[in-house]
Amino acid sequence: MAAPPRPPPALMDELVEEIALRIPPDDPARLLRAALVCKRWYRVLSDPGFRRRFREFHRTPPMLGFIRNLGPHSTFVATPSFRPNRPARWNCPAVDARHGRVLLHVAAEGSGRSPLDNPFVVWDPITGDRRELPLLRSSIYPSSWNAAVLCASSAGVCDHLDCHRGPFLVVFVSSNGWRIVAYVFSSEAAAWSKHASVQLPVPGNRISLGPSALIGNVLYFMFFFGTSVLKYDLGAREISQVQLPPECFLARIVPMTTDDGRLGVAIVVDNRLYLWSRESCPDGDAGWVQSRVIELEKLLPNEALTALHGGVDVDGIADGVAVIFLRTDKGVFTIDLKSCQVKKVYKDSWISGNFPFLSFYTPGTRHWQQPLQLRDEEQAPQMPDKLKILNCRLLHQG
Repeated sequence: MAAPPRPPPALMDELVEEIALRIPPDDPARLLRAALVCKRWYRVLSDPGFRRRFREFHRTPPMLGFIRNLGPHSTFVATPSFRPNRPARWNCPAVDARHGRVLLHVAAEGSGRSPLDNPFVVWDPITGDRRELPLLRSSIYPSSWNAAVLCASSAGVCDHLDCHRGPFLVVFVSSNGWRIVAYVFSSEAAAWSKHASVQLPVPGNRISLGPSALIGNVLYFMFFFGTSVLKYDLGAREISQVQLPPECFLARIVPMTTDDGRLGVAIVVDNRLYLWSRESCPDGDAGWVQSRVIELEKLLPNEALTALHGGVDVDGIADGVAVIFLRTDKGVFTIDLKSCQVKKVYKDSWISGNFPFLSFYTPGTRHWQQPLQLRDEEQAPQMPDKLKILNCRLLHQG
């Protein structure tokens, strides 16, 4: 009887790593399946050195889902291969999501939603860690406000590829109708500090509670149907305003970061998506340029374009991956600005905000550090059914 064929030689660790580096980061389940092949593969792919190389190889964190607000509640809508660490549903709205963190505003049942009465919470969906911030003590009682969370090293020091466990800032801007005040919470100091205050040029203008944009060390917030964007410079601790192009007046506007790192805005008018970017002029001033127009009638289904309750609105932007969220009467759609691919991501149209969550998710994170009983490599082919069961449990425990 002929001897059974010898098994092929095992892949060297270096080849395993090189192959795994090329797994798309927006499908972390594939990385997990590779890590569960055997002990050696798990050791290679859960090593901090591989995780660092994986992030550096891909550079741009993938969108693993988004947080949607529905009235006073919020839910994490995850991609098929990712589940956040518990909890994924909150009895409070999300205010912002950036650099691997989500900012929530906790309001007790029956209480108001003022940030002076109820605390903010910073939540890490990867690890499940949550930190409740102390109550804010403001010199004015806000009639309108917004807030943003960001890495504490936002001014070019950090690449933001894996900083969700590090120090962070929460920037809070508010208005009482006559004056705008900015406060900043530092996780290192564990306290709020007053940073800036300025008189409103147009009394009564309200700050919009919606997505903000971060460009370098500057945050941009929107006003309700205003003629300008609120600009807060973290480095200079200054509040100012940037005038919008006249074509954007009286439309729902969402600020964004352009591909080359400048301020942009997105609006929908007459079933067309308009993208504007702020350009520098030879005289040193800056003006607005309409950079792109996308005909939504060619991309969205006809029933989504009906204006029964206001038509189509921009409701969120995933900076870095060039994805725009559109709210319609038939649900929430995303448009990939690079490929113009359209995807329906939520069926409910009564959404009050979408905040994309971008982060790397690789074997070795605390969420995946389970007591795995992996076999040796020569036994790996006998394991597929058990691996499927284990993989299913890990990916759906959220």
